[in-house]
Amino acid sequence: MRARLLILAGVFALGAAAASGQAQRGPATLDDVVNEIRGLRADLKKSTAATTQVQLLTVRLQLQEQRLAVLSNQHQIVAGKLMEETRLRAEAAERLQSMQTTDARNLPAELSRAEFENVLNNLKRVAGQHRDAEEQLRAQENQLSTEIANEQNRWQDFNNRLDELERSLK
Repeated sequence: MRARLLILAGVFALGAAAASGQAQRGPATLDDVVNEIRGLRADLKKSTAATTQVQLLTVRLQLQEQRLAVLSNQHQIVAGKLMEETRLRAEAAERLQSMQTTDARNLPAELSRAEFENVLNNLKRVAGQHRDAEEQLRAQENQLSTEIANEQNRWQDFNNRLDELERSLK
């Protein structure tokens, strides 16, 4: 019986404490409302800034992806041209080598020595042109590879910034 009285007294004391806490809290004052509005404004401003930042970074990320696609396409075109030019240079070098091993005694009957020298010089010129074109294409390919790597780094930077922004909004 005594335990029941103690429990009942404890429940009554807790109820009275809760009621007095609610009774102490009065109606909100004008300062409370103004502070709440200021807090809402700050939250709205932060949210708007974050949304704008997300939109800008997303557009930049898309532009980087387009730039990478264009550079990759250019790289593939140059690589194809380089393969063709390498093949043409090798063929020209092989023809030149074949002609250079021909000596004066083995000249075809229809070719005079002067004509043979002329053909040989033309083959040297063509082989040189293919070699120069191949070097230019290799330089272009290297430049495009460097640009692609730089653009991939920029893309990664934008992506990381978006990730950071996403984490800050959680």
